Amino acid sequence: MSAHTDMNTALLALTAKLQSLNDLVTANQFMVEALADQGDALKQMDGVETKDMLRRQAREKFHPDTGTVPNAAALAILEGVLSHQRDSAEIIPFPARA
Repeated sequence: MSAHTDMNTALLALTAKLQSLNDLVTANQFMVEALADQGDALKQMDGVETKDMLRRQAREKFHPDTGTVPNAAALAILEGVLSHQRDSAEIIPFPARA
């Protein structure tokens, strides 16, 4: 029975890691698409304006209650990356192996 429990624990941990990875991919895809679709407009703005616009678009898309594609985890990632405390909006790096 112990092997079964260990396997279930491992599968649950893997599922959580895969969900986190999926959320990072979703956030990265949002940033890549925004930069590809709106790159010229974004270049005309300063950093604060750019972050504000991208945060607003991320909320419209990913807000858990009102978003067109609700995803609270992806929104949380983007909110952190696009906060005014960060130096730049950037592609979100994948976590290092643990």
